[in-house]
Amino acid sequence: MALHANRGLIAQRNSGGHLRVYIALRTELDWYETAGIDLADTERVRAALLAEFTEWSPSLRGLITDNDGPFVNRPIHALPVPHTWPHTPGLTLLGDAAHLMSPFSGMGANLAMLDGADLALAVAAHAHADAAQAGGPSAGRLDAAVRAYESVMLPRSVEAAAGAAEAIAAAIAPDAPVGLLAHFASRH
Repeated sequence: MALHANRGLIAQRNSGGHLRVYIALRTELDWYETAGIDLADTERVRAALLAEFTEWSPSLRGLITDNDGPFVNRPIHALPVPHTWPHTPGLTLLGDAAHLMSPFSGMGANLAMLDGADLALAVAAHAHADAAQAGGPSAGRLDAAVRAYESVMLPRSVEAAAGAAEAIAAAIAPDAPVGLLAHFASRH
């Protein structure tokens, strides 16, 4: 990860000997339209990105020039922190629908799997209580299961989303990487 002045190059080793590089810019959502760039034009996108990283080391700029293309524009979206909702009988959310956050916490997919497991355990526990009373699960017991799940999921996701918001704000910032290092140190 290389970060400086509202920009970043983040490389990730993938299977098959591939390297995936994310090029981060704090910019407007429609940056390419404003610049008159067709995202399907790999060379124009590459030139625009190189212009954003002119003062960076040639070895780091190689992450932009020495690739297979095409470039894929992936804006980062997040729900506001905290994102909660009033309980609605018969309905709940999990995963990104409940707590969409930037990938800078490294928690999104993990939380989605944990949400699914917690909801399943809550439903099974409440359905088991109904089975002991015979007659099958009642709507009241299932609603209690959803409430139990939400009581665990919401505070957990607020904490993770707050950390993700702080991390991306510090990573793609004018003083980067100083703020991100302070963020990491505060979590140690």
